[in-house]
Amino acid sequence: MRLGILALLACLATPGNSLAQAVVGKAVVGGKTVTLFDNGTWKYATAAGEAPTGCTEVTATVQFCGGALGWGRTQPSSAEITAAYRIDARHYAQYLIEDLGSDDGVTAEFMRQVVLDNAQMATGNTPEVIDVKPAALGGLTGDTVIYAVNINGLDVVFANSVFVEPKRVMQIMTYAIGDEYTPQHAGYQADLLASTKLSE
Repeated sequence: MRLGILALLACLATPGNSLAQAVVGKAVVGGKTVTLFDNGTWKYATAAGEAPTGCTEVTATVQFCGGALGWGRTQPSSAEITAAYRIDARHYAQYLIEDLGSDDGVTAEFMRQVVLDNAQMATGNTPEVIDVKPAALGGLTGDTVIYAVNINGLDVVFANSVFVEPKRVMQIMTYAIGDEYTPQHAGYQADLLASTKLSE
């Protein structure tokens, strides 16, 4: 039952096939650790002479540095999810990153509607929008759509931060089992964004 619910939860924010370079593993090349991506490319895990950062690669240009906060990486429940994490039995996080963006006509308004439409399509229930708040990630600005939806009798609250760039759309979200957007959940969402690092 729990695996089925988690798989359904993971599908709620999935807009389509994720095209960003997802991490598939690590290897050692010439005595140095490299990160391997699903498109056949790789990069050094840390630059020469630098201490490891404690960050994990989400894609070639996105890192999550929240391990010290207690977030542990989990297996994504579908191929559309770029990376998934869990901090306890009630709170989860995931990244959905796609290589399309405003150059392709994607807008913030479009993505907000996609998030809600997917929740309704996956559950058969209309999501209740709790709030839409501004979000920031490095120099990027976006929105966090906070909504609740009932899934087979289970109440779930999502905080889905969406950032639209010219060639990339990122959904960086937490979700919690429950019917309220609690201060704890809001703190986890803030930590998730603060712990996400972007590089070129």
